Amino acid sequence: MRHYITIKHTALACLVALSAASCNDWLTLYPQDRVVEEDFWEDKNDLDGVRYAAYKQMSTTLFNLITWGDLRADCYRINSVNNTTDQNQTTRTNFIKALAAQCDSTMDFYDWGSVYTTINYCNKVLAHGEEVLERDAQFTTTEWKEIRAEMTALRALNYFYLIRAFKDIPYSTRVINSDEEVMTFELTSGMNVLDTLISDVRSVAGQARNRFTSNADTKGMITNTAVYALLAEMYLWRSALRQGRGYEVEEWTADCDSVIYYGQLSLDALANQNELATVGGSMSEDNSVKSYFGDASISLQNASLISNEDVEAEWTAKRDSRFDVPSFSAIFTSGNSRESIFELQYSVSDERKNDTPSSFYGNNNNGNGNNSYLMVSNDAVLSVYNKVEADFYKDTRTWYSCNCRIEGVTTDGSYNCFKWHSVDFYNNTNQRIRVSTVQSSYRNWILYRQTDVMLMMAEAYAARANITANQQNNPDLRMARAICDAIHWRSSAEQSDYTKARTYVASPHNTANYLKMVMAERQIELLGEGKRWFDLVRYAERIGGGVNPDEREPQYTDGQTGVNDMIHDFLAVTQPTMEQTLKNRIKNRYGLYCPIYYMELKANDYKIPQNPVWNREKNGVADVADTSSETAE
Repeated sequence: MRHYITIKHTALACLVALSAASCNDWLTLYPQDRVVEEDFWEDKNDLDGVRYAAYKQMSTTLFNLITWGDLRADCYRINSVNNTTDQNQTTRTNFIKALAAQCDSTMDFYDWGSVYTTINYCNKVLAHGEEVLERDAQFTTTEWKEIRAEMTALRALNYFYLIRAFKDIPYSTRVINSDEEVMTFELTSGMNVLDTLISDVRSVAGQARNRFTSNADTKGMITNTAVYALLAEMYLWRSALRQGRGYEVEEWTADCDSVIYYGQLSLDALANQNELATVGGSMSEDNSVKSYFGDASISLQNASLISNEDVEAEWTAKRDSRFDVPSFSAIFTSGNSRESIFELQYSVSDERKNDTPSSFYGNNNNGNGNNSYLMVSNDAVLSVYNKVEADFYKDTRTWYSCNCRIEGVTTDGSYNCFKWHSVDFYNNTNQRIRVSTVQSSYRNWILYRQTDVMLMMAEAYAARANITANQQNNPDLRMARAICDAIHWRSSAEQSDYTKARTYVASPHNTANYLKMVMAERQIELLGEGKRWFDLVRYAERIGGGVNPDEREPQYTDGQTGVNDMIHDFLAVTQPTMEQTLKNRIKNRYGLYCPIYYMELKANDYKIPQNPVWNREKNGVADVADTSSETAE
């Protein structure tokens, strides 16, 4: 967004600089010169300056967001190829521990301060908007309502990240200007925060902009389609929490209904946004769309996807020339595609680099990705295809997400993920497809896109289908499968045979638990996009159960059954010898969430309690993990 570098006020420049404050200043936003702040809010330009700064601040939090949302998932293992030259060894060691469920409150990627800074920017805009409206005659009520909706949703999104990562968190909508104010904060139940977020965002739903003048702003700032997508995901999360805590069926299925309702509104708003878009930028490259629903009677409205019609011929011919998968190039390489709903913007002109995906999933080291922290597990990916490698190779998404080859697999049982790079596929003399990468430090990061929303809807349908006795022609199940099939079909290298495109979501997962079908599709479609661990947490929370009362909410059980089932169904696929150890370490639902960074506890004078599963601090210094209760495999 070009606006980020046009902020004119010196005071605001100081404000942005302070966003990198120490953890003791976790919510501090403004300089202590009160005269500067009081004189700052004069017109819409001032409001816009802080508004744009909120987006810029969020773009600096990406490492944390990916760590919280993906690191502990079943897709990955630590890259053992290069562990000395190009990696921060402390981070690498901490990643190894986290994957083994030995989370530690001294791990700095659990510092939530930068996310609270984003929230405080939003709070500033929301707190001062009315007074700017009174002072600036050129600033209209309609413009203020649009900004209010935008900032309310952006604030909610950041809080939503926090409750998915930490469960119970400090929550406030008031502006924080000093460290002393932080010390008055207490933890608020994640369930209660989620209820508040849903209510807040619903109150502004439909009031944001449908699109902005430039495509980069339309995709890089909150629009109505993003507001609806956020609501759909928050309702999906709440449906899982409620189901796992034994709420009445009518209550949590009502949340599933809302997922479907707001998901469809998001798709409708996105289609409208694309219709209004002027041709230019990446939008001119992905105008060829197609409905991949085989049965039009159960398709979604406004769910056509960028067409991959040319892929099958190129894949079948195995030509010795470079070829492209149009949907991938439009969505990830060019960015801001017609399927994009909200993505963090990075560019040379804005002087904002994005090296985070490279450090996590792979960067340009002669195309081999040896500098990454993580590798994609062969076992995890092949399990989605029921261990049938032929099906694995026919999915174009795995070419990008796993750097896989048409014939044979990598010798160490893992793959590089080059999803966030410029990628070319071509055949070498061995007739294998391999990847040539050009490292990009300015690739946008997608937070919401069309297929993500479609799969939210599929999960809601599947959750409802699982409680129905007659599964034979269950309409919810048919819809869930149709959505998964359509997304899979778009990326199949054998698009002419629809039945083959359906194989992996129909046969291996034709069981009573249709949620696994959706989880399989989400794993491949969204691999390397910072979402998988959150998906696994939601899966475990939906099952819930256990025999012991929840430590903080004794009216519920502690969710141990769901934790054990999730570990068995997913984490044990990549770490089979660790299954019992993981169950012993994670223990209950609190083990699904992150420990609170110890410096945050110190800043709050230890008035905030630590996550009970990871509560190993003594005077603010984390002890070595207690494994005395673990049993041998």
